[in-house]
Amino acid sequence: MANFKVKSEAYVKYMMTTWQGEVTINEKDIVYRYSEDDNGATLFTLEDEGWVESSLEIEEHQIIWAAIMSWGNPEEFGGVGSEVDIEDDELKEYI
Repeated sequence: MANFKVKSEAYVKYMMTTWQGEVTINEKDIVYRYSEDDNGATLFTLEDEGWVESSLEIEEHQIIWAAIMSWGNPEEFGGVGSEVDIEDDELKEYI
């Protein structure tokens, strides 16, 4: 048998949330991860060499980023087959 004494109650000190999804934009299939924590947010895409942090210079990445910023998080995009519209002014606002 093992035993220990609690000296302070455990609590969440740091938490990161990461969503993963796949979308088709401009006839390109993109697998992405969007991570956010107290220090900010990052978009990653799955490339041949693995997960790569997006510089948001690629148009399709800009569209994903703007949609997340506008909608709140990728879960809001809906289920398989849902279509997400992003207005030009939203793209400009978040890029």
